[in-house]
Amino acid sequence: MARGGLDSEIARLKHKDVRQRRRAIRVLFDTDVPRALEGFVPLLNDKDAWFRSKALEAHRKWAPKQGVESLRTLATHSWLDARRCAANLLGDFSQDTTEIALLLIEDDDLTCTRKAAEALLKGEEATKYSAEFQSHSDSAIRRLAVLSKGADAEHRNAALIDESNNVREAALQAVVDNGETLSEDGMKEMLERGIDTKPLLSSAVQNAGEVLVEIAEKADAQTMKALVKELRSQCDSLQDGALQILLENEMYAVAGRWMQGKKNQEIDALRWEIIRNDSVDVIERARLLER
Repeated sequence: MARGGLDSEIARLKHKDVRQRRRAIRVLFDTDVPRALEGFVPLLNDKDAWFRSKALEAHRKWAPKQGVESLRTLATHSWLDARRCAANLLGDFSQDTTEIALLLIEDDDLTCTRKAAEALLKGEEATKYSAEFQSHSDSAIRRLAVLSKGADAEHRNAALIDESNNVREAALQAVVDNGETLSEDGMKEMLERGIDTKPLLSSAVQNAGEVLVEIAEKADAQTMKALVKELRSQCDSLQDGALQILLENEMYAVAGRWMQGKKNQEIDALRWEIIRNDSVDVIERARLLER
C-alpha cells in the first residue's frame, strides 16, 4: 500500500462512522504494515470493547517490529489488559527490554510482575536481579531467580531450604544441572520434606553416605532403575564407596543389579554369596542366578 493510502486508512480509525473505522481496521490488518500501529494506540481508550481488543491485537502483531518503545503506552496504561499485553510481549523482542520491564515489575498484577521479572532475569543485569528477587514475596519469582543465568552456587544452595516446595525443587534441579554436589545434611532435609529423590541420586552416590542407603531402602521401581544407572555411571568396582556402603547395609538387590553383565572373580564370588544368603529375597536371588 502506498504511503498516502496507508495514512488515509490510519486516519479513518478516528472516523465518527463505526462502519468506516471497522473497515479501516480490516484493511490495515490485511495490508500488514507495522507502521499502522501508531493509529491503533488511541483505540486503547475507546468506549467500545471491540475496538480496544483490536488495539491489543495490533500491538501483538506489530510492536515487536516497531521496537521496545512501542510498549511504553501499554505498560503505563490504566487498563490492566493493556499492561498484561505489554508484559506478555517482553519476550518477543530481540532488543533489551529492561526499561519497560522495570515499569511493570512494580505492578500490582502478578502476571505483569512475573513476566517483567522473567525479562529482567534474561537481560544483561541478570546477576543483579537474581540476587534482588531471591527474597521476593512471590514464590514464582523466587523460582525464576534461582533458575536464571544470574544465580550462583550460593544462591542455589540457599534456595534449597526455601519455604516453597516449588522453589526448593527448582533449586535442586539447578544444582544438578550445574554439576554441583549436595551435602548429606542438605539431602536429608530434602528427603524429610518429601522432595523427589531422583535429582539427589548423583550426589547421594558421590557422597556414599546414609542418604544413599535411605534412598535404596525406599526406592520404587523407577527410582531403583535410575539409582542403578547412576551407580553404573560412577562406580567401576565393588571397592567404590557407594557399593561398599550398600553392601554393608545389605542392599543386595541394588548391588545385584549393578553387577548384571559384569564378570570377574570378585563379582562372581559376591554373586554366589548373595545367592546362598537365605535372608535375601528369593526373587532377587533368582534374578542373580539368571544373570
